[in-house]
Amino acid sequence: MKPGRRAFFLPRMLSDAPWPAFCQRLARMARGQVSDETPQADAPGRARLVVAREEDVYHAAALCREFGVLLVQPGAREAALPAERGWLRLDTSQLAAIESFDERAGTIVVQAGCSMGALRERLAGTPWRWHAGADLESVGAWLLRTRGWLPGRCRDSGLDAAQVLLADGAFEQLGPFGVESTQPLRSASASRLVSDLFQLATDSAVAAMLELPVWPAGYRLDALVPRAAAGGEPVPNPAHFLLGSEGTLAWAGRFRLRLRDAGEAPPVLSVQEREDRASGRETPADRLDAMVKATFDAGSVFPSSVV
Repeated sequence: MKPGRRAFFLPRMLSDAPWPAFCQRLARMARGQVSDETPQADAPGRARLVVAREEDVYHAAALCREFGVLLVQPGAREAALPAERGWLRLDTSQLAAIESFDERAGTIVVQAGCSMGALRERLAGTPWRWHAGADLESVGAWLLRTRGWLPGRCRDSGLDAAQVLLADGAFEQLGPFGVESTQPLRSASASRLVSDLFQLATDSAVAAMLELPVWPAGYRLDALVPRAAAGGEPVPNPAHFLLGSEGTLAWAGRFRLRLRDAGEAPPVLSVQEREDRASGRETPADRLDAMVKATFDAGSVFPSSVV
């Protein structure tokens, strides 16, 4: 067969170079647009995926694991992105729907790219409110970057449940345990993850941290040992690990939010500046942060805020 005829019947060959091959394969598998933003030929790869469907992130994560590329989502901190490693940034602006609103219960389900302004507009004229924040910022980015929920009080964030893609590629819904649980864990990997996290939460340092006026760690192990709400029982909720995580633990595609009554005052946030880790002094919070990160993302698919 002549080369020209062979080329007609066979698809265009993929590049042998790792970064072009990564981008080409992602462009073939994802429905959303892929842009190679690498500044120059000898620089580490930089790309962007405009996510058109949740399956796009599944394919992207699989390729990131294969090629050793970081999967970066809105809410990630620039300082956590190593300059020497390739990145794929996720643009979730097209996943912006408000999927359901139960006005009687005060709960709403939104996709990660839903803007704070769109959410507030939907709540206008109802007895429910959401947190303050820039209109154009997505709800997902706001939850991933906002810190300062008081120890044992992650429920004040309003995050009730989240559908996530774990580092191993499993889709899972994380939410409240106990009598408030609405959906069991579906995957064996998620069951192991949550079991390991509950074990970490028994560390004596966690009990000591709960007594502090400000939660000193980056990750919210107090999600599993919360303080009881007034007149209620404590409800562990693994979804609260996403709060302030800066996109370093899992990808979150949608959120179920528990809204605040319009007559209630907004919750108080209290943020403590972390000690300089370059000093070499490891605190109990640092140790626990490293263990949480390793439990969620042993393969470093997502960026790391743990030094």
